[in-house]
This record gives sequence, structure tokens and C-alpha cells, in this order.
Amino acid sequence: MDERQADPANRPESWADRVVADLDAQEGVDRALLHVLRNPPSLREETVGRMADAVRAAALGLGPAGCAVAAGISERLLCAWRAQDPSFAAAMAAANAMARAHAPDPGIPLNPTSLRVLLKAVRGGALLGPAAALVGMSERALYRLRRESPEVGALVAAARRARPKKADRRGKTRYEHHYRLLRVDDGSGFHTPAGSARQGRG
Repeated sequence: MDERQADPANRPESWADRVVADLDAQEGVDRALLHVLRNPPSLREETVGRMADAVRAAALGLGPAGCAVAAGISERLLCAWRAQDPSFAAAMAAANAMARAHAPDPGIPLNPTSLRVLLKAVRGGALLGPAAALVGMSERALYRLRRESPEVGALVAAARRARPKKADRRGKTRYEHHYRLLRVDDGSGFHTPAGSARQGRG
């Protein structure tokens, strides 16, 4: 890759647009690998994958709302999973304990996971205040970070440009729904509202 193309100081808008476009790259890789294995994803696998995303986000210090965005689900569904699945509830509790034990340096306001969550929320239609709250920041702190880091400012602007035309502008994060066929495993033990686990990781 041309180093000049990867450098955010060189044409920052183009660089930021590429980064925001790649926020869901991992899901694309997962779909490609499943295709290679000729194994259509099951509802159970989809659910477990999103649970793992939520646990990882919790281990990195995000609260329930931020974990839900990281997993591409609603906070209500996240709470339902915790209530229905003792193993998931225990994993989330352990991840929260890990985050408390390894609290980041107070001088570092964001990590890559929390920045990804913030950008996804903004891209989905959230205003900056609610988006910042998802990752434990105040709106004032986010504005200060954008002033101090032109790259963060460029990414936030790119996330705004990537919003769907009809995104809710009143502060509620609006997720895009990308439905695809999933294999339903009988007796999986998961009780997921219809369509919820099929929600795209937007």
C-alpha cells in the first residue's frame, strides 16, 4: 500500500472515509470464511458471536449500552441475554471485573474499541452527546479530543457523512438492519426475539 494513502495527514477526509467504511470489515471476513467452509451460519452461532463481541467490549471498559453497540444489537436484547443465559451473565460480570482491575490511564480517553463504538453510533444517527456517553465521555470531552486530534475529528466527520439519509437526528442511535438466511438449531437453548440476532452490525 502506498504510505501516502495510509497517512491520515495526507487528504484526511479520504483517509477517514476509508476507515469508517472498514468498521464492519471483520464481519465481511467472517462471511467469506463461512462461504469457504460451505457452512451457512446458524442462529446459535450468530448469537454466540455477538455475545463474544459484547464480552470483549465489557472487558475493555464499556458499559451495557456501549457493549450493545459493539455487538450490533439493542441494549434491551443484551439485557435479555444476561437474564436468560447464566454463562453469558457470568462472562459479562467477569469482563466487567477485568476492566475494573485493569483500568486504563485516565489520560487516555478512548481505546480502539470505544472509538469504533462511538463512530458506529454517530454513523447510525446518534448526536455527539449520546454517542460520547456510550463510551463514558462527556460531549465537552469529545469536542476537546476532536480539537486536540485532527484525526479523531476527521473520523467523526466521516461517520456523519456515512449516515443513512433517513437516520434519526434526535439523538437515538438507529441501526441498519441487514437480514440474511440463518440456520436455526433446534434445542440451542437461546430464546432470541425474532429477527433480533439477525440485525446487522451497523
